Amino acid sequence: MNRLSIILLSVLAMACHSKKETITNPADYAVFLEINSENEKLKLAEKELAFWSEKFEKSPNQTPYLIKMAAANNALFEQKGDINNLVSAENQLIRANEMAGSKSASQLRALAKTHITQHKFREALSALQKADSLGEGKLATQMMLFDVNMELGNYDKAEAFLTGQRETETFNYLIRLAKWHDYEGDTQGAIDQLQRALQKADEMKSEPLKLWTYSNLGDYYGHVGNIEKSYEYYLKTLAIDPHYDYALKGIAWIVFSYERNPEEAERIIKVLQKRHEAPDYQLLLAEIAEFRGNEEAKARHINNFLATVSSPSYGDMYNAYLVTLLENEPEKALELAKKEVINRPTPQSYQLLSYASMLNGRGEEALKLADQYVNGKTFEPVSLYQLATVYKKSGRGKEVEELKKELMGAYFEVGPLMEKEIEKL
Repeated sequence: MNRLSIILLSVLAMACHSKKETITNPADYAVFLEINSENEKLKLAEKELAFWSEKFEKSPNQTPYLIKMAAANNALFEQKGDINNLVSAENQLIRANEMAGSKSASQLRALAKTHITQHKFREALSALQKADSLGEGKLATQMMLFDVNMELGNYDKAEAFLTGQRETETFNYLIRLAKWHDYEGDTQGAIDQLQRALQKADEMKSEPLKLWTYSNLGDYYGHVGNIEKSYEYYLKTLAIDPHYDYALKGIAWIVFSYERNPEEAERIIKVLQKRHEAPDYQLLLAEIAEFRGNEEAKARHINNFLATVSSPSYGDMYNAYLVTLLENEPEKALELAKKEVINRPTPQSYQLLSYASMLNGRGEEALKLADQYVNGKTFEPVSLYQLATVYKKSGRGKEVEELKKELMGAYFEVGPLMEKEIEKL
Protein backbone atom coordinates (compact mmCIF):
# COMPACT_ATOMS: atom_id res chain seq x y z
CA MET A 1 0.00 0.00 0.00
CA ASN A 2 1.52 3.35 -1.00
CA ARG A 3 1.66 6.45 1.13
CA LEU A 4 -1.33 8.13 -0.52
CA SER A 5 -3.57 5.13 0.23
CA ILE A 6 -2.37 4.98 3.82
CA ILE A 7 -2.85 8.66 4.54
CA LEU A 8 -6.31 8.66 2.95
CA LEU A 9 -7.26 5.84 5.32
CA SER A 10 -5.85 7.88 8.18
CA VAL A 11 -8.14 10.76 7.17
CA LEU A 12 -11.14 8.48 7.56
CA ALA A 13 -9.86 7.20 10.88
CA MET A 14 -9.24 10.69 12.21
CA ALA A 15 -12.69 11.77 11.11
CA CYS A 16 -14.14 9.22 13.51
CA HIS A 17 -12.87 10.98 16.61
CA SER A 18 -12.23 14.46 17.94
CA LYS A 19 -8.92 16.04 17.08
CA LYS A 20 -8.55 16.67 20.83
CA GLU A 21 -8.43 12.95 21.66
CA THR A 22 -5.67 12.51 24.22
CA ILE A 23 -3.02 9.91 23.54
CA THR A 24 -0.16 11.23 25.64
CA ASN A 25 0.01 11.33 29.42
CA PRO A 26 2.39 13.77 31.15
CA ALA A 27 2.97 11.13 33.80
CA ASP A 28 4.56 8.92 31.11
CA TYR A 29 7.31 11.38 30.30
CA ALA A 30 7.54 13.58 33.41
CA VAL A 31 10.59 11.70 34.63
CA PHE A 32 12.40 12.49 31.36
CA LEU A 33 11.69 16.20 31.72
CA GLU A 34 12.78 16.29 35.34
CA ILE A 35 16.01 14.36 35.02
CA ASN A 36 18.25 14.90 38.01
CA SER A 37 20.85 12.33 37.02
CA GLU A 38 23.91 13.38 35.08
CA ASN A 39 23.97 12.80 31.36
CA GLU A 40 26.61 10.10 31.25
CA LYS A 41 27.16 10.46 27.49
CA LEU A 42 27.75 14.18 27.87
CA LYS A 43 30.04 13.66 30.85
CA LEU A 44 32.07 11.03 28.99
CA ALA A 45 32.41 13.22 25.87
CA GLU A 46 33.66 16.15 27.96
CA LYS A 47 36.22 13.93 29.69
CA GLU A 48 37.34 12.45 26.36
CA LEU A 49 37.80 15.88 24.80
CA ALA A 50 39.81 17.16 27.76
CA PHE A 51 41.98 14.03 27.86
CA TRP A 52 42.83 13.88 24.16
CA SER A 53 43.23 17.65 23.85
CA GLU A 54 45.88 17.57 26.57
CA LYS A 55 47.70 14.70 24.87
CA PHE A 56 47.57 16.43 21.49
CA GLU A 57 48.94 19.64 22.97
CA LYS A 58 51.98 17.69 24.13
CA SER A 59 52.32 15.69 20.87
CA PRO A 60 50.78 17.74 18.02
CA ASN A 61 52.03 15.31 15.39
CA GLN A 62 49.74 12.50 16.56
CA THR A 63 46.85 12.12 14.13
CA PRO A 64 44.95 9.60 16.33
CA TYR A 65 44.61 12.26 19.03
CA LEU A 66 42.89 14.58 16.56
CA ILE A 67 40.51 11.79 15.57
CA LYS A 68 39.61 11.19 19.23
CA MET A 69 39.08 14.92 19.80
CA ALA A 70 36.80 15.12 16.77
CA ALA A 71 34.77 12.12 17.96
CA ALA A 72 34.32 13.78 21.36
CA ASN A 73 33.27 17.06 19.74
CA ASN A 74 30.72 15.26 17.55
CA ALA A 75 29.34 13.53 20.63
CA LEU A 76 29.10 16.87 22.44
CA PHE A 77 27.22 18.36 19.50
CA GLU A 78 24.73 15.47 19.62
CA GLN A 79 24.17 15.96 23.34
CA LYS A 80 24.19 19.79 23.58
CA GLY A 81 23.59 21.10 20.06
CA ASP A 82 26.45 23.64 20.33
CA ILE A 83 27.48 24.36 16.73
CA ASN A 84 31.01 25.21 17.87
CA ASN A 85 31.60 21.56 18.73
CA LEU A 86 30.58 20.50 15.23
CA VAL A 87 32.84 23.09 13.60
CA SER A 88 35.73 22.00 15.82
CA ALA A 89 35.15 18.36 14.85
CA GLU A 90 35.24 19.30 11.17
CA ASN A 91 38.46 21.29 11.53
CA GLN A 92 40.13 18.50 13.49
CA LEU A 93 39.16 15.88 10.91
CA ILE A 94 40.32 18.05 8.01
CA ARG A 95 43.66 18.50 9.73
CA ALA A 96 43.92 14.78 10.53
CA ASN A 97 43.29 13.86 6.91
CA GLU A 98 45.86 16.39 5.72
CA MET A 99 48.41 14.92 8.11
CA ALA A 100 47.62 11.42 6.85
CA GLY A 101 47.72 12.51 3.21
CA SER A 102 44.07 11.45 2.82
CA LYS A 103 45.21 7.83 2.84
CA SER A 104 42.90 6.55 5.58
CA ALA A 105 39.43 5.48 4.49
CA SER A 106 38.14 5.43 8.07
CA GLN A 107 39.30 9.01 8.63
CA LEU A 108 37.72 10.12 5.38
CA ARG A 109 34.45 8.46 6.40
CA ALA A 110 34.59 10.28 9.74
CA LEU A 111 35.04 13.57 7.89
CA ALA A 112 32.18 12.72 5.53
CA LYS A 113 29.90 11.95 8.48
CA THR A 114 30.60 15.37 9.97
CA HIS A 115 30.01 17.02 6.60
CA ILE A 116 26.64 15.23 6.33
CA THR A 117 25.62 16.65 9.71
CA GLN A 118 26.54 20.11 8.40
CA HIS A 119 24.56 19.52 5.16
CA LYS A 120 27.81 19.76 3.19
CA PHE A 121 26.80 16.88 0.97
CA ARG A 122 29.10 17.61 -1.95
CA GLU A 123 32.10 17.74 0.39
CA ALA A 124 30.93 14.48 1.95
CA LEU A 125 30.67 12.90 -1.50
CA SER A 126 34.23 13.96 -2.34
CA ALA A 127 35.60 12.50 0.91
CA LEU A 128 33.74 9.21 0.37
CA GLN A 129 34.90 8.88 -3.22
CA LYS A 130 38.48 9.19 -1.98
CA ALA A 131 37.77 6.60 0.72
CA ASP A 132 36.19 4.26 -1.83
CA SER A 133 39.28 4.44 -4.03
CA LEU A 134 41.43 3.25 -1.11
CA GLY A 135 39.48 0.02 -0.77
CA GLU A 136 39.64 -0.22 3.04
CA GLY A 137 36.21 -0.84 4.58
CA LYS A 138 34.63 -0.60 1.15
CA LEU A 139 31.14 -1.71 2.21
CA ALA A 140 31.01 0.89 5.00
CA THR A 141 32.04 3.55 2.49
CA GLN A 142 29.43 2.46 -0.03
CA MET A 143 26.70 2.50 2.62
CA MET A 144 27.57 6.14 3.28
CA LEU A 145 27.72 6.83 -0.44
CA PHE A 146 24.11 5.61 -0.63
CA ASP A 147 23.17 8.13 2.08
CA VAL A 148 24.90 11.02 0.35
CA ASN A 149 23.55 10.14 -3.09
CA MET A 150 20.02 10.18 -1.63
CA GLU A 151 20.68 13.64 -0.20
CA LEU A 152 22.05 14.85 -3.54
CA GLY A 153 19.16 13.45 -5.58
CA ASN A 154 21.35 10.84 -7.28
CA TYR A 155 18.62 8.25 -6.92
CA ASP A 156 19.83 6.04 -9.76
CA LYS A 157 23.19 5.57 -8.04
CA ALA A 158 21.52 4.91 -4.70
CA GLU A 159 19.22 2.30 -6.23
CA ALA A 160 22.13 0.64 -8.03
CA PHE A 161 23.86 0.19 -4.69
CA LEU A 162 20.79 -1.46 -3.15
CA THR A 163 20.19 -3.83 -6.03
CA GLY A 164 23.86 -4.75 -6.19
CA GLN A 165 24.13 -5.96 -2.59
CA ARG A 166 24.32 -9.63 -1.70
CA GLU A 167 24.04 -9.25 2.07
CA THR A 168 20.48 -7.97 2.35
CA GLU A 169 19.70 -8.99 5.92
CA THR A 170 22.10 -6.70 7.78
CA PHE A 171 20.99 -3.78 9.93
CA ASN A 172 22.84 -1.25 7.78
CA TYR A 173 21.26 -2.55 4.58
CA LEU A 174 17.73 -2.72 6.01
CA ILE A 175 17.70 0.86 7.28
CA ARG A 176 18.77 2.06 3.86
CA LEU A 177 16.14 -0.06 2.19
CA ALA A 178 13.65 1.62 4.54
CA LYS A 179 14.87 5.02 3.38
CA TRP A 180 14.39 3.96 -0.23
CA HIS A 181 10.82 2.83 0.43
CA ASP A 182 10.08 6.17 2.06
CA TYR A 183 11.54 8.03 -0.92
CA GLU A 184 9.18 6.06 -3.18
CA GLY A 185 6.20 7.05 -1.01
CA ASP A 186 5.83 3.59 0.52
CA THR A 187 5.99 4.59 4.17
CA GLN A 188 4.48 1.33 5.39
CA GLY A 189 7.20 -0.50 3.48
CA ALA A 190 9.75 1.68 5.26
CA ILE A 191 8.21 0.75 8.62
CA ASP A 192 8.34 -2.94 7.73
CA GLN A 193 12.06 -2.70 6.96
CA LEU A 194 12.74 -0.77 10.16
CA GLN A 195 10.97 -3.48 12.15
CA ARG A 196 13.26 -6.03 10.52
CA ALA A 197 16.24 -3.82 11.34
CA LEU A 198 15.04 -3.64 14.95
CA GLN A 199 15.19 -7.43 15.16
CA LYS A 200 18.84 -7.26 14.07
CA ALA A 201 19.56 -4.56 16.68
CA ASP A 202 17.94 -6.80 19.33
CA GLU A 203 20.03 -9.76 18.23
CA MET A 204 23.20 -7.66 18.45
CA LYS A 205 22.07 -6.24 21.81
CA SER A 206 23.10 -2.82 20.50
CA GLU A 207 21.65 0.06 22.50
CA PRO A 208 22.70 2.77 19.97
CA LEU A 209 21.06 0.88 17.09
CA LYS A 210 17.88 0.30 19.08
CA LEU A 211 17.75 3.98 20.01
CA TRP A 212 18.13 5.03 16.39
CA THR A 213 15.48 2.56 15.19
CA TYR A 214 12.95 3.31 17.93
CA SER A 215 13.13 7.07 17.28
CA ASN A 216 12.80 6.60 13.52
CA LEU A 217 9.84 4.28 13.97
CA GLY A 218 8.29 7.03 16.09
CA ASP A 219 8.68 9.38 13.13
CA TYR A 220 7.42 6.98 10.47
CA TYR A 221 4.36 5.87 12.42
CA GLY A 222 3.48 9.55 12.75
CA HIS A 223 3.81 9.97 8.99
CA VAL A 224 1.14 7.30 8.38
CA GLY A 225 -1.18 8.66 11.07
CA ASN A 226 -0.63 5.94 13.66
CA ILE A 227 -0.10 8.38 16.50
CA GLU A 228 -0.47 5.80 19.26
CA LYS A 229 2.43 3.78 17.82
CA SER A 230 4.46 6.91 17.29
CA TYR A 231 4.06 7.86 20.95
CA GLU A 232 4.83 4.31 22.03
CA TYR A 233 8.15 4.26 20.19
CA TYR A 234 9.22 7.65 21.46
CA LEU A 235 8.63 6.39 25.01
CA LYS A 236 10.60 3.22 24.22
CA THR A 237 13.46 5.43 23.06
CA LEU A 238 13.44 7.40 26.30
CA ALA A 239 13.25 4.23 28.38
CA ILE A 240 16.68 3.30 27.00
CA ASP A 241 18.16 6.81 27.10
CA PRO A 242 16.30 9.40 29.24
CA HIS A 243 18.48 12.13 27.69
CA TYR A 244 17.40 11.39 24.09
CA ASP A 245 15.78 14.78 23.61
CA TYR A 246 14.78 14.11 20.00
CA ALA A 247 12.11 11.71 21.28
CA LEU A 248 10.75 14.32 23.68
CA LYS A 249 10.54 16.77 20.81
CA GLY A 250 8.51 14.13 18.93
CA ILE A 251 6.15 13.86 21.90
CA ALA A 252 5.84 17.66 22.01
CA TRP A 253 4.78 17.57 18.36
CA ILE A 254 2.10 14.94 19.10
CA VAL A 255 0.82 17.09 21.96
CA PHE A 256 0.66 20.17 19.73
CA SER A 257 -0.27 18.87 16.29
CA TYR A 258 -2.60 16.00 17.21
CA GLU A 259 -3.95 16.85 20.66
CA ARG A 260 -3.98 20.61 20.06
CA ASN A 261 -2.52 21.32 23.49
CA PRO A 262 -0.12 24.22 22.82
CA GLU A 263 0.51 24.97 26.52
CA GLU A 264 1.87 21.48 27.23
CA ALA A 265 3.85 21.37 24.00
CA GLU A 266 5.44 24.72 24.86
CA ARG A 267 6.30 23.47 28.35
CA ILE A 268 8.15 20.46 26.90
CA ILE A 269 10.07 22.51 24.34
CA LYS A 270 11.17 25.10 26.88
CA VAL A 271 12.61 22.33 29.07
CA LEU A 272 14.49 20.96 26.05
CA GLN A 273 15.87 24.40 25.23
CA LYS A 274 17.63 24.53 28.59
CA ARG A 275 19.72 21.47 27.79
CA HIS A 276 20.02 21.50 24.01
CA GLU A 277 20.80 24.44 21.70
CA ALA A 278 19.05 23.40 18.47
CA PRO A 279 17.82 26.59 16.71
CA ASP A 280 14.70 24.90 15.32
CA TYR A 281 13.13 24.84 18.81
CA GLN A 282 12.53 28.55 18.16
CA LEU A 283 10.54 27.72 15.02
CA LEU A 284 8.30 25.29 16.87
CA LEU A 285 7.73 27.86 19.61
CA ALA A 286 6.88 30.43 16.92
CA GLU A 287 4.32 28.04 15.44
CA ILE A 288 2.80 27.42 18.86
CA ALA A 289 2.66 31.17 19.51
CA GLU A 290 0.88 31.79 16.21
CA PHE A 291 -1.61 29.02 16.99
CA ARG A 292 -2.34 30.77 20.29
CA GLY A 293 -2.73 34.13 18.53
CA ASN A 294 0.37 35.66 20.11
CA GLU A 295 1.96 37.48 17.19
CA GLU A 296 4.48 39.26 19.41
CA ALA A 297 5.88 35.96 20.73
CA LYS A 298 5.86 34.48 17.23
CA ALA A 299 7.96 37.37 15.91
CA ARG A 300 10.34 37.12 18.85
CA HIS A 301 10.97 33.41 18.30
CA ILE A 302 11.48 33.83 14.56
CA ASN A 303 13.91 36.70 15.14
CA ASN A 304 15.80 34.57 17.67
CA PHE A 305 16.03 31.78 15.09
CA LEU A 306 17.24 34.14 12.36
CA ALA A 307 19.82 35.72 14.65
CA THR A 308 21.19 32.31 15.63
CA VAL A 309 21.43 30.69 12.21
CA SER A 310 22.91 33.82 10.63
CA SER A 311 26.19 32.80 12.26
CA PRO A 312 28.68 31.57 9.63
CA SER A 313 29.19 28.48 11.79
CA TYR A 314 25.81 27.15 10.66
CA GLY A 315 26.71 27.48 6.99
CA ASP A 316 23.85 26.20 4.84
CA MET A 317 22.25 23.92 7.45
CA TYR A 318 19.04 25.95 7.67
CA ASN A 319 18.63 27.33 4.14
CA ALA A 320 15.44 25.35 3.52
CA TYR A 321 13.79 26.94 6.56
CA LEU A 322 15.04 30.39 5.65
CA VAL A 323 13.53 30.36 2.16
CA THR A 324 10.01 29.99 3.55
CA LEU A 325 10.63 32.47 6.37
CA LEU A 326 11.81 35.18 3.97
CA GLU A 327 8.56 35.64 2.04
CA ASN A 328 8.82 39.37 2.69
CA GLU A 329 12.35 39.38 1.26
CA PRO A 330 11.74 37.49 -1.99
CA GLU A 331 15.07 38.31 -3.61
CA LYS A 332 16.98 36.94 -0.64
CA ALA A 333 14.71 33.88 -0.59
CA LEU A 334 15.45 33.27 -4.27
CA GLU A 335 19.19 33.59 -3.70
CA LEU A 336 19.08 31.01 -0.89
CA ALA A 337 16.88 28.66 -2.91
CA LYS A 338 19.36 28.75 -5.79
CA LYS A 339 22.14 27.96 -3.37
CA GLU A 340 20.17 25.05 -1.91
CA VAL A 341 19.66 23.56 -5.37
CA ILE A 342 23.40 23.74 -6.00
CA ASN A 343 24.15 22.14 -2.63
CA ARG A 344 21.38 19.57 -2.72
CA PRO A 345 19.57 19.16 -6.08
CA THR A 346 16.61 17.11 -4.80
CA PRO A 347 12.94 17.59 -5.73
CA GLN A 348 12.45 19.34 -2.38
CA SER A 349 15.18 21.87 -3.18
CA TYR A 350 13.77 22.49 -6.64
CA GLN A 351 10.38 23.11 -5.07
CA LEU A 352 11.95 25.74 -2.84
CA LEU A 353 13.38 27.36 -5.96
CA SER A 354 10.00 27.13 -7.69
CA TYR A 355 8.29 28.69 -4.68
CA ALA A 356 10.89 31.46 -4.39
CA SER A 357 10.56 32.15 -8.12
CA MET A 358 6.81 32.57 -7.65
CA LEU A 359 7.43 34.99 -4.76
CA ASN A 360 9.53 37.07 -7.16
CA GLY A 361 6.77 37.20 -9.77
CA ARG A 362 8.45 34.66 -12.06
CA GLY A 363 5.36 32.54 -12.55
CA GLU A 364 6.38 30.89 -15.80
CA GLU A 365 9.77 29.90 -14.39
CA ALA A 366 8.16 28.63 -11.17
CA LEU A 367 5.73 26.46 -13.15
CA LYS A 368 8.45 25.04 -15.37
CA LEU A 369 10.56 24.05 -12.35
CA ALA A 370 7.54 22.48 -10.65
CA ASP A 371 6.60 20.40 -13.68
CA GLN A 372 10.11 19.30 -14.55
CA TYR A 373 11.69 18.63 -11.15
CA VAL A 374 8.98 18.29 -8.49
CA ASN A 375 5.61 16.94 -9.60
CA GLY A 376 5.47 13.18 -9.02
CA LYS A 377 9.01 13.12 -7.61
CA THR A 378 8.45 13.78 -3.91
CA PHE A 379 5.92 12.88 -1.21
CA GLU A 380 7.20 15.42 1.32
CA PRO A 381 4.12 17.35 2.56
CA VAL A 382 5.65 20.84 2.78
CA SER A 383 6.97 20.49 -0.77
CA LEU A 384 3.58 19.27 -1.97
CA TYR A 385 1.87 22.25 -0.34
CA GLN A 386 4.27 24.69 -2.00
CA LEU A 387 3.77 22.85 -5.29
CA ALA A 388 0.00 23.28 -4.88
CA THR A 389 0.41 27.02 -4.29
CA VAL A 390 2.45 27.35 -7.49
CA TYR A 391 -0.19 25.43 -9.45
CA LYS A 392 -2.99 27.47 -7.90
CA LYS A 393 -1.25 30.70 -8.90
CA SER A 394 -0.92 29.30 -12.42
CA GLY A 395 -4.59 28.31 -12.67
CA ARG A 396 -3.91 24.55 -12.61
CA GLY A 397 -6.97 23.69 -10.54
CA LYS A 398 -7.05 19.97 -11.31
CA GLU A 399 -3.53 19.42 -10.01
CA VAL A 400 -4.31 21.54 -6.93
CA GLU A 401 -7.29 19.31 -6.05
CA GLU A 402 -5.21 16.14 -6.43
CA LEU A 403 -2.48 17.53 -4.20
CA LYS A 404 -5.02 18.74 -1.67
CA LYS A 405 -6.43 15.20 -1.35
CA GLU A 406 -2.97 13.87 -0.59
CA LEU A 407 -2.17 16.66 1.84
CA MET A 408 -5.36 16.07 3.82
CA GLY A 409 -3.77 12.89 5.15
CA ALA A 410 -0.68 14.76 6.29
CA TYR A 411 -2.36 17.11 8.77
CA PHE A 412 -0.48 15.64 11.73
CA GLU A 413 2.83 15.89 9.91
CA VAL A 414 2.42 19.52 8.80
CA GLY A 415 0.67 20.82 11.91
CA PRO A 416 -2.52 22.81 12.58
CA LEU A 417 -1.37 26.07 10.97
CA MET A 418 -0.60 24.52 7.60
CA GLU A 419 -3.78 22.46 7.88
CA LYS A 420 -5.74 25.70 7.64
CA GLU A 421 -3.74 26.75 4.59
CA ILE A 422 -4.29 23.39 2.92
CA GLU A 423 -8.03 23.71 3.43
CA LYS A 424 -7.91 27.08 1.61
CA LEU A 425 -6.32 25.58 -1.52
